[in-house]
Amino acid sequence: MKTNITRTLVILGAALLSWNLAAKETTEDLENFVPYDRAIDIFKGNGNIDHPNVRIPTILNANGLIIAAAEGRHSAADQAQNDIVVSTSKDFGKTWSKPVIAACAKDSMEGSTFNNPCLLYDKDKKQILIFFQRYAPGAGERQNPPQGWTDEKCVRNFVTTSRDGKHWSKPKEVTRTTKHKDAALTCSGPNPGVQLTRGSHKGRLVVVFNEAVKFNDWVITAAFSDDHGKTWKIGEKSEGNKQINEVSWVETDRGGIFVVARSYPGAGTRRVATSDDGGKSWSEVKGHPELPCTGCQNGLTRYSFKDDQERGRKSRILFTAPSTGRENGIIKMSYDNGETWPVAKDFGKGPFAYSAVCPLEPGYFGVIFEPNDTKTIRFVRVPMAWLTNGEDTGEAAKAETEKE
Repeated sequence: MKTNITRTLVILGAALLSWNLAAKETTEDLENFVPYDRAIDIFKGNGNIDHPNVRIPTILNANGLIIAAAEGRHSAADQAQNDIVVSTSKDFGKTWSKPVIAACAKDSMEGSTFNNPCLLYDKDKKQILIFFQRYAPGAGERQNPPQGWTDEKCVRNFVTTSRDGKHWSKPKEVTRTTKHKDAALTCSGPNPGVQLTRGSHKGRLVVVFNEAVKFNDWVITAAFSDDHGKTWKIGEKSEGNKQINEVSWVETDRGGIFVVARSYPGAGTRRVATSDDGGKSWSEVKGHPELPCTGCQNGLTRYSFKDDQERGRKSRILFTAPSTGRENGIIKMSYDNGETWPVAKDFGKGPFAYSAVCPLEPGYFGVIFEPNDTKTIRFVRVPMAWLTNGEDTGEAAKAETEKE
């Protein structure tokens, strides 16, 4: 009996110590936390990957398994016989696995290159997908490759799948159903796709692309699947403003799609558009006055919906981007599906180029980014309470948790 009591006291004491340490860590984070200074390397050229260069990070929470992907490059160029590399975390970004190659370009066409990894998670099938493009040798995006689907040098869309982030299927070509016939260029993300969770298209998988009949003539379009990726359909092109590329998107509270795109070549504000029919058509593309563009890609994710009890029943969208050139990152948050962005905080001083962001466990989100050196991709866990100066923890209220 005494042994059981002693064991119980030891367990309670350890739990109390753990709680005190966690509380202390949270307090220190709020007072002294600088995300840039806490970041760790998860892809390192000629380090944990054999490729000398790595770029174009993306990240996704796949039901608690955090998936990070990027282009492993054989040189710093955009089309450099790139492979798609992946690392995973089972503890919400505290530790990461050794990267694996999810898709190897030389297995597809000698001298070709894979670009723009775009993650997507199907909650119903518990399946992870990565969309990407294949460029043929000598047919990079600035060389204006041929339009359509049939020419050997046309840009093609592929998808590979996995259940654990370590073992990936042979890439399947889906060009004819995800790219318009008159398009020469197509680019997925590289921010993650979404599976719609509400509205008339609930369950639909959506990947948004920027597409062009020639370089620098971009429009927004989406590919979507209502049968868990067995077949895909392509929606209409956006009209009007064509200063668009490198799209990012989230689901709105009513099941629509909100898109933020880089303004190419970068002057002014980022471009935004919405779709209320699951990606079939688009609203007018226009600039957003609260989202300036410095000529660099941005990250975008939904942290929570209004009906998310674990995260405090609030609608939250997170945005990351450099604030000047390709340095000095900034994090913003919207509570109204991207209409306004009242929360903003500096990420920290230092080089900051392409980035992506994803929710982790309640109270935390993760930011993956390039320190603008083509050699490294870095990651950091960020407390929501730090972003909001303690006004919004991103978690359920204690009383509500106890009630549940």
